[in-house]
Amino acid sequence: METKRFLKAGKAICGVLIGMALAACHHNPAKQEKKDNLYDAQICFQDSLHDFGTFPTDSALQTYTFHFKNTGDSPAVLVDVSPSCRCVSADYTREVIRTGESGWVKVVFDGTQSTEGYFDKAVRIRINSPRIYTLRIKGKMSSPQKEKSEGYTPVK
Repeated sequence: METKRFLKAGKAICGVLIGMALAACHHNPAKQEKKDNLYDAQICFQDSLHDFGTFPTDSALQTYTFHFKNTGDSPAVLVDVSPSCRCVSADYTREVIRTGESGWVKVVFDGTQSTEGYFDKAVRIRINSPRIYTLRIKGKMSSPQKEKSEGYTPVK
């Protein structure tokens, strides 16, 4: 009888030790830190605003490429690039950008369906970090007749 009690206590202790060992295996601080670093990417744009200036409506398509560098310790991935309206489109680096490497976001303003005048548009960039980056383009689209009457000659 004493032996059965001793065996039950031994089995219980073994079960507790095995449970602790399994729990310790699942909690690996190095693995957790590495996983957290995947969402700590940092990029730095050379500029975040581009002014197209005044341009004629017959040159309604305007393009600018923003350049950035991965300044963080983790690889960066552009997860989402969202223009603020349908008159703006964007293309961007689709590959993983490692630390120290560079990437780009090409923004196109299409004024063919817009009215003349000033515009100020944004493109929001999400990468594998909590931070959201905002790029802006602005300018003034003017009709060629109005430009000539104001003394403006378009450069071609």
